[in-house]
Formats: sequence, structure tokens, C-alpha cells
Amino acid sequence: MKIIEKPTDIEIEGAKFHTANRPKNLNPILNSVNLSLIVGLPASGKSSLIKNLLLNPKLYNNVFNSVYYISPSDTMDLPLPEEKQIVLDKEDLSTILEDIVDVEREEERDEDDPHRVLIILDDAINYLSTNKKAMAIFRKLSMNGRHILGRNSSVALWIVSQKIKSVPLTIRSQTNQLWFFDSTRGEKEVVRDEFTPLDKKEADQLYDYVYDAPHNFLFINLLMPKNKRMFKNFNQLIIKDFN
Repeated sequence: MKIIEKPTDIEIEGAKFHTANRPKNLNPILNSVNLSLIVGLPASGKSSLIKNLLLNPKLYNNVFNSVYYISPSDTMDLPLPEEKQIVLDKEDLSTILEDIVDVEREEERDEDDPHRVLIILDDAINYLSTNKKAMAIFRKLSMNGRHILGRNSSVALWIVSQKIKSVPLTIRSQTNQLWFFDSTRGEKEVVRDEFTPLDKKEADQLYDYVYDAPHNFLFINLLMPKNKRMFKNFNQLIIKDFN
């Protein structure tokens, strides 16, 4: 097949939205809106990663105006206001998400100032996938994260799960970045097929390289070029001659 392109002088300009622009202090390998997954078995290092993501000045520290941590338990020690560390057994998830949207929409601020919100759902997949109303609100937040809270606002969502297979495919397909700790063969196959451009042999080589020490993780940013989107912890891996 041969393709011949005949250029013109017509250019398309990008649409302009009143959305919160990318934070100037955010590391260029990270995304500030839409959906991210943090996946790892118990004791893999998920909690330590979350704390570092939120507190490390080279990562997400001071990126968000509001951070909500939602979980069935209150065992995570995070420096957040008490009202933003929410235990699921005490309240319905759909009500929690609706209240967050209402509160953040009404947050007093200069209309031109960016307002960025992060919602972390930790071990809450069952609460989400079995609650149709909560799932509908979650999808709306995920798909319209750049403007759902109003002018110059944005929402980021982090789902924390022990297994990637537990996360519904409809959610996985909306994900734009993934932190993945060493896991089973089946879990690795899902990550390989849905999040990397690699075949089985190449993916096995990647996993062997990344998981050469306890608590290492594979980070994938799907908004980056295919050969530059994979990281060992936060060290970028340049992949050449794949497939």
C-alpha cells in the first residue's frame, strides 16, 4: 500500500475550553485529570506509593485544591481533613460522590483560578460495580473530568485495587495511567494486552526487568508515545524494536 498526501494551506485550530490547565509544577510524566489505576496485591507497596504520590513535591504535592480518600476502612494515615477521609460503610457511595460534586462546585474561589480535585477510591470496586447510581456518577466524573465542576475546574480519579481483573473493563478502557505491582500471570496478561504495545515475549522481558526487587512497580502513561510510556518505578524506559 502506498499513501500520497497532497497538502493544503488549511489549518485546524484547537477548541478552547474553560478548563483547569495542566499544573505548571506537575512532573511532565504524570497526568492531572481523568482516570488512573493503582493495582497491587496486599503488602505490595500500594499504600506507600499513594503517600509518596501525594506528598512528594516532585509528584502530586500541591497539585490539587481538594483530595478525597474513600475506602471501607480508615487505616490509611494521610494528612487530609477528617471530612475528606470517608469510610464507605457509614455512607452510600453514590451519595458520597454526589456530595463531593455539590461541595466542590460551590467552593468559593476566583472564577479564573484553576480548581483541581482528586478522588481516591481504595478497595472500593465492589461498592462501585454493584451500585448503578454510583457507577453512573463515576463515569460522568471520569468522562467529563475537565469541566464537570464548572469553569477552570478539573477532576482526577484514582482507583486502587488488588487485582486489575476486578476493575470492570468499561473502567479500565477509560484509564490514562497505571501503577502496576508484580502479580500473577493472568494479571500481567491483562496489563500486556490492554496497556502496552508489546507481545508476550517482549512483555515477559519487560516484567523481568522491572520486578527485579520487592515493591518495584511498572508505571504506564497512556498519553505518551508507545515507546516512551513505560517506566520502572519513575525511571523512563525507552523501548526500541518492539513487535
